[in-house]
Amino acid sequence: MANYQYIIAGLPDFQPDFEARDFDYDEVVNFIRSQCSEKDCGYIDWLEAGAEEKNIGHLFYSSVTSSPCKFLRHWFAFDRRVREAKVAYLDGGKPSVDDVPEAGDLMAIFSTPNIMEREKQLDAYYWKKADDLVLYDLFDIDVILAFIAKARIVRRWNRLDPATGAEFFKQLVQDVRGTFNGVEFDPSQKQ
Repeated sequence: MANYQYIIAGLPDFQPDFEARDFDYDEVVNFIRSQCSEKDCGYIDWLEAGAEEKNIGHLFYSSVTSSPCKFLRHWFAFDRRVREAKVAYLDGGKPSVDDVPEAGDLMAIFSTPNIMEREKQLDAYYWKKADDLVLYDLFDIDVILAFIAKARIVRRWNRLDPATGAEFFKQLVQDVRGTFNGVEFDPSQKQ
């Protein structure tokens, strides 16, 4: 069993001057993997695979529904609903609230005329979903996966727009610090 408290405590302690630094997503994820069990690394692999457009399809979504990992099941069910809503919007329709409970929120996001603002709103919606999925979890793989999902958003915006990436990153750091009060990171103790 992984020591999730140690993993969280071992995550880099980024400073608010993030705009002047590069966020090394791969380094953070490699650190997390080095501390996780083989089973947990498999869950990280699923999360990473689901972030690649080439892997997304009926087979992927069908396979992940049987995952023993609660976060993965709910995250990709949500992702599928978002994608289905986007297709419906692009086709000039609107999904039913029975099929996509988030339809109202998503239609409002998709109808935002400014592309950058629309993408920011959509990523903020994903961010909130990651938080909601682990709201009552403490020190488990689901919290780690939510962190990684949000870190992907930070990386994306840092590549597109450093100022927006910094905003998402500051929120990520605040979320981690707020969740794990009293856990201090000491770089000299990092293995």
